[in-house]
This record gives sequence, structure tokens and C-alpha cells, in this order.
Amino acid sequence: MPLIVSGVKLYNVRDVADMLESTEATIRSYFRDGILKGRKINGKWYITEDNLKHFITGEHTPSNSNEE
Repeated sequence: MPLIVSGVKLYNVRDVADMLESTEATIRSYFRDGILKGRKINGKWYITEDNLKHFITGEHTPSNSNEE
């Protein structure tokens, strides 16, 4: 279930792994490698609904610098 902060839906690692039928370890690796654009909040990775949509549709261009 997403966390909603100021009207923005944030998904955690487990949410994304379930949606993409992947493992939590793979999703964490995607965050670290910049494949998924996310942010650590209190030591846990989160991704916005918009960034997740961009990843799924192929609109996200991976970068070497992710936000931590």
C-alpha cells in the first residue's frame, strides 16, 4: 500500500517488487544503480508514482547519480 505525503504516492521496495514480480534485492539494486529513480527516507527506499510510471513505460533514462 503506498504512502501518501502531500498528495504524492510513494511506493516502498516491497510494493515495487510485488508490482514488477521481482525480488526486493533486485529492486534495491535498481535504486542503487540508478535504474529506478528513488530516494531514501529514514533509511528506506521510496519511489514516486510518476517515477515508477516512467520506468514502466521506458521514459526514464538511467543515470549514475541517484538521490540518497
